[in-house]
Amino acid sequence: FLLLFNRAVVCVDRTGTITLPIRVTSLFPLPALRPLKKTFEEICNERARELLDRAERLDTKLNVFYSGGIDSTLLLVSLLKNATPVQQSRLVVLLSEESISENPHFYRDHIRGKLAVMSSQRFPLLLGTRQMFVGGEHNDQLFGSFAVLDLLMRYGPEKVHQPYDRDAVFAVFYQKLPDAAAVNFYLDLFERLKNAAPIPIVTNLDFLWWINFTLKWQSVFIRMIAYTAERNVPAIDQVYMDTYYTHFYKTDDFQLWSMNNPDKKIKDSWKTYKWVCKDIIYEYTRDADYRDN
Repeated sequence: FLLLFNRAVVCVDRTGTITLPIRVTSLFPLPALRPLKKTFEEICNERARELLDRAERLDTKLNVFYSGGIDSTLLLVSLLKNATPVQQSRLVVLLSEESISENPHFYRDHIRGKLAVMSSQRFPLLLGTRQMFVGGEHNDQLFGSFAVLDLLMRYGPEKVHQPYDRDAVFAVFYQKLPDAAAVNFYLDLFERLKNAAPIPIVTNLDFLWWINFTLKWQSVFIRMIAYTAERNVPAIDQVYMDTYYTHFYKTDDFQLWSMNNPDKKIKDSWKTYKWVCKDIIYEYTRDADYRDN
């Protein structure tokens, strides 16, 4: 499983379909499926206000993990759109040189000289302290998987929205794990997962998204905590995790949006992956180059 995805993944199936030979607990069961009328932008705004209000209530800094990519840019845009001047003064952007070069116009126009910044290399020393941290994890799980890019590169964009094709998905995974028996073993498991879905898993995109959505959620939530400085580890308890550490896209509403909107994840090319997010960013920045490329 690690070879199919990456070494940061620990498989915990949120549907309870796939069991492991070790005891694990699903910390984030799937929300019960129900209709959701909210737009992605409305959910972003509600989440931003919730986090800003929490930081104000706790009278603490709100540290934002910022890479310059789509997920963290939308996170920061949502906070800036909804923050009062006092709330904005609590924001600290954790970034690197790579964050700046990933989205230089956004850094120049919306961060430099306007927001407090700190090197992202310092975050292990701050985890466990009474400061809030919010990252951009889980948006990949909401929208699909980078395996979608592998599929697109191999077969062309039309394959993404075609009916689930086991042979095509096999070829994508075989590139990473060139062992036919092993890949077929995993595909058998994943097809059991497909059959357990509360919504129809129709296309290749649906299939790759569903694997990511159900199996990687827990590991991506927790993996940043592994970097905590040793001196702060005793402070990492359930109260800390519930109060001071989170990821922006973790909520039930975001998950329900993802389950209810399979048509809003990618259009007809890789540049349109997460187009809903890019459109929200564009409305704030008017940076068409970032939106389109």
